[in-house]
Amino acid sequence: MDQLTSDGITKELAEMRFQELGNINYELHFILPKDKAKEIQATSLITLHKNTNNYPLILDFKVDQPRINNVIVNNQKIEVTVKNEHIIIDKEHLKEGENKISYQFIAGDQSLNRKENYMYTLLVPDRARTLFPCFDQPDLKATYQLSLDLPKDWKAIAGEYGKEVENEDRKIIQFGKTKKISTYLFSFVAGEFKEEIFKENGLEFHMLHMEEDSKIKANKDAIFHLHKKSLAWLTEYTNIPLPFNKLDFALIPPFQYGGMEHVGAIQYRASSLILDENANDTQKMQRAKLIAHEVAHMWFGNLVTMKWFDDVWLKEVFANFIAAKAVAPEYPEINHDLQFYLAHQNKAYVVDRTDGRHAIQQGLDNLNLAGTLYGAIIYSKAPVVMSQLELMVGEEQLKMGLRSYLKNYSYGNATFDNLIDEIAKASNINLKSWANEWVKKKRMPRVSFSYENKMLKIKYFNPALQQKIQINNQWYLLDDKDLLIDLPEGSFPLDQSCKGYGYFKLGYDITSTIQKNINKYTDAERGIAYGTLYENFLNKNVLYPKDYMPFLIQQLSIEQNSLLHNMLLSQFKEVYWFYFNEEQRINFTNEYQSDFIRLMAKAKTKPLKSFYFKVVSNFQQNETTLSFFIPYLTGKSKDIKLSDKEKVHLFHYLRMQGLRDKGIQKTVSESISSTYYKDLFAYLLPTTSDIELLKRGYVINLGLQKERENETWVEYGLYYINHPLQAKETIEYIPITLSYLPKVQETGDIFFPYNYLRNSIGMRTEKSVLSRTNQFIYQLQSQKMDTKLINKIKQNLDPIKRRSGQ
Repeated sequence: MDQLTSDGITKELAEMRFQELGNINYELHFILPKDKAKEIQATSLITLHKNTNNYPLILDFKVDQPRINNVIVNNQKIEVTVKNEHIIIDKEHLKEGENKISYQFIAGDQSLNRKENYMYTLLVPDRARTLFPCFDQPDLKATYQLSLDLPKDWKAIAGEYGKEVENEDRKIIQFGKTKKISTYLFSFVAGEFKEEIFKENGLEFHMLHMEEDSKIKANKDAIFHLHKKSLAWLTEYTNIPLPFNKLDFALIPPFQYGGMEHVGAIQYRASSLILDENANDTQKMQRAKLIAHEVAHMWFGNLVTMKWFDDVWLKEVFANFIAAKAVAPEYPEINHDLQFYLAHQNKAYVVDRTDGRHAIQQGLDNLNLAGTLYGAIIYSKAPVVMSQLELMVGEEQLKMGLRSYLKNYSYGNATFDNLIDEIAKASNINLKSWANEWVKKKRMPRVSFSYENKMLKIKYFNPALQQKIQINNQWYLLDDKDLLIDLPEGSFPLDQSCKGYGYFKLGYDITSTIQKNINKYTDAERGIAYGTLYENFLNKNVLYPKDYMPFLIQQLSIEQNSLLHNMLLSQFKEVYWFYFNEEQRINFTNEYQSDFIRLMAKAKTKPLKSFYFKVVSNFQQNETTLSFFIPYLTGKSKDIKLSDKEKVHLFHYLRMQGLRDKGIQKTVSESISSTYYKDLFAYLLPTTSDIELLKRGYVINLGLQKERENETWVEYGLYYINHPLQAKETIEYIPITLSYLPKVQETGDIFFPYNYLRNSIGMRTEKSVLSRTNQFIYQLQSQKMDTKLINKIKQNLDPIKRRSGQ
């Protein structure tokens, strides 16, 4: 019994409840006060079927001081036991068959993101239990009947449509009964939102937002159109109509992720969907992919859900993989193979090249650690594996297998093995061994490319990880046989498909060929070349900083593909800021910055002009160059109009370099129209201050949970604290920052621990930080800390190792 009621949700507890319980329905009522300081009173009625009565009923409820009263079980008032994040109802009060449990409680605040005039739930992966007592495991799907008592001027969306009844200054919205969903997909959004409604041929979307009218007017048609197109594409691909009754969404100003796929109430970070006039093709494509990703989840994740969170990657792989396919018809002018490469391999390598790499499918004994599973391996590597699977079995066979998978497990749960079985049946290919190698083992494949007797020689060091690559428009299987390919002179000597995965180690002759011919290659080939050269640079193979920086400068000045701009700029920032000292950086500024200012002046399109401006601003500045930016910050320049977000970050970046004029600070603050960004501007002031006490105070206060509530802002703050421009004076804060990590993991949302580390130790170059962090890892290991959190530390130590020459 102690094992079943230990903290979190153990596998043993989950399996016992799965065997015992079924036909679960929650009737939930929340009274939402206008004052966010006031408690939220709530009631619940749970109806369920017990297959046996061998065990007590164990509900999950994780709050600091659980307050639950007036508990009535099968028409009898009883006392419950509260133990280790659980509410326990003795089996003497229960019976086989239908049971009803009702109670009053004070809702937990941890995952009820309460702001001054709105709130939203975010319950993934195991946070439903921090809001209300429930069975918080993905394979106990239930129906929900929600009602909200809220201020009259508030709007709300949830998993079903609602009916309103007004009463003086309050109103009650009674939402309909949902279809079966997992607890992490239950959600509502409520507050002083504006509402936009789209109706067309029986299709209806409701969008809540807090944006300025001009911004909504410029974006809403595109947002609705992208949802409509994604819905139509997914319906055709899966051969299943939208599995749920509605597809509404809310744009949240400071949202933790790009989006979250709640049934009937998708939540988006507002800035991910609201684009400004300088938006380029890459940003528009990213918005389209984000929408397609969340819509894809209605089938992959919501209709069919993983049985246990060790297979959380299943829902994410298909959301990403399908999103890439779904948006392609909308952007025929964009190279979608290149887009796939940039969105997947380019991001997955950041983790897979480190000592903290892990398998796609990770073990999980307790759901309280489910948040540590998320990251680039499941979001970015897994879709590449899926694309390789499609190459192995064929596009049509994969689609048939996925249709069968969705049909057979609709409104239920499935495992990775269930998926592979369905695809194997559809393709008549035994996939088990191949799939297990790619998914259940941590591997970063290695491939070497060189010339031998004027022929291209390819050697594969991981033959169990079979994959296909394309050379000179011909497909080749990488296995245990070396390849010798007669390649015409000047041909691209790497994989052209954008589907190959691994560290492609280049010989000196291959590297020279690529650099010599780089501008003769196609867009996709250049993207693969940039990525491969960068990996070789990081591995200290052939390329070194003094050689690589001139190459990057050259390509930044002539590359015209907007998809490749961000890739090159990201590489430039890493090499410029972390591989050169201040004197060397200033020399580069003096030599090259004026060239990019001239390119900016000559640029004929706003996106290209904006790109060159970003390049100019990423050089280290001096007193002379600082003055160049003032008209852009203050809005006096008609050349480029900066968004509120751009103003905030440009000001603080320049402030670290000596822009201390209080008048300019006041002007910039007043020019920011968004309350969200105006508050962010003020929040960051201590992190870029020249007063050491303010910076120290900022870092120390992060030990308090309330100071970490806005996680995105904390990530920004840590970025500035640890930026190379302030590194010497802030290195002493690293031990404090690391000491908070267990708290960050316990209370933060799924991406926060990694991002917290990325913007602290991941911004450093010093060997002393490497040593101190390794000591911290040893301490955590001695305390039996979960390896998945330790892996995240190792992932963010990797850049320090490479920068410091370790």
